[in-house]
Amino acid sequence: MKEIKLKGLNETIYYDECSNGLKVYMWVKKDVNTFYGTLSVKFGSIFNNFKIGNKKYNIPKGVAHFLEHVKFNEDKNTTAHDFYFKNGCDTNAFTTFNYTNYQVLGSENPTPNIIHLLDFVQNDFFSKSIINNEKGIIIEEANMGIDDPYTVMLFKHLDNIFNDYDYKYPITGNADDIKKITIDDIKLAFNTFYHPLNMFLIVTGNFNPYELMEAINENQNSKNFVKFLNPERIINKENKKVNKNYDEVSLNVTNKKIKIGIKIPKNILKNDDLHIKLYTNILLKANFGNTSDFKDMLLSKELINSMSYMCEIFDDYLVIMFTIDSNFKNEILELFENKLNNLLIDKKTFNRIKNANLASLILEYEDVETVNSIIQSEILNYGDVIDNIKDIYENINYEDLVNFNNLLDMKEKSILILNPSK
Repeated sequence: MKEIKLKGLNETIYYDECSNGLKVYMWVKKDVNTFYGTLSVKFGSIFNNFKIGNKKYNIPKGVAHFLEHVKFNEDKNTTAHDFYFKNGCDTNAFTTFNYTNYQVLGSENPTPNIIHLLDFVQNDFFSKSIINNEKGIIIEEANMGIDDPYTVMLFKHLDNIFNDYDYKYPITGNADDIKKITIDDIKLAFNTFYHPLNMFLIVTGNFNPYELMEAINENQNSKNFVKFLNPERIINKENKKVNKNYDEVSLNVTNKKIKIGIKIPKNILKNDDLHIKLYTNILLKANFGNTSDFKDMLLSKELINSMSYMCEIFDDYLVIMFTIDSNFKNEILELFENKLNNLLIDKKTFNRIKNANLASLILEYEDVETVNSIIQSEILNYGDVIDNIKDIYENINYEDLVNFNNLLDMKEKSILILNPSK
């Protein structure tokens, strides 16, 4: 077993790899009474088109989410929920664009509960009757998304930002997509992506890592897996321009909402993904955060009720998205246009945000679920645990941030107005 020392944080991640390729990451905190395990499969909603060697495959939208639902069935009469209910644990799962995550949270007997997490996710049981019965439940969930104005707003905005990327489609798929899903689609997805080489396990909390790893190795060695086929996601070529610059929709909301999305090609930013997100978040916090002059001005003039922002990397593009609750569309759009073209940050503000980020980094290593999420995010976004993240934060300097700011091109904007239904 390898010990990954997190430099400057006085924390250790225990790491080991099973003979079948399953990677295991463990963080131990003895002064808590809980453990939290997550098994992540690198298969999400954007993997509808993939190839194995030279052969191409297409499956209906929503298969990853559908598979997440039926995976809890261990046989015709038993579900993973039955096991965890008896053991006093909570279990759940979710699907994103890029991966599917299965979770268990408990306070006693971590080893058998983590082993069962591996067992039910790696179990190859499927039946036509269960899949047909599940369709109605998932269609109802997809329709709930249609009735939720915030879900509609998000995916309508993504649809307006992207031309051909699959990020524009709801993770659940729509009702027609779900109706098309067959047991053959489910088995193809499971056999292709649910392989130990395409998943990783993270356990955080109070447990013995050596005892747990011994049990994990014994469990994995007792199972037979087919050869991993190295599926490759087929990514559509995406136009640099947004799909639609301006759009309006009417939904059941109280106040008008304004969404502004900026689409920036990564290749012009001359940085790796980690630094792109770090620099962008510092700039956004300085110019649009809770202590920024711009937000104070909007609130003092009662032009907004609330405002939030996020930045995310979608394959070859950095996307910055603002959500503003305001009835003053014209004034807000004009003010944001000016602000986005004049992002400012002085050295004092830069140092304040940098120090706050460093303090938050240290404080994050207290909660078992937060630490689990940090490890998971680093593996999915950057390929592995980053053992020198504190050094990276400390080595960001003001001049590099200014240079990065000069590279940002804010021309490609997509504006979505959400009007209250009459």
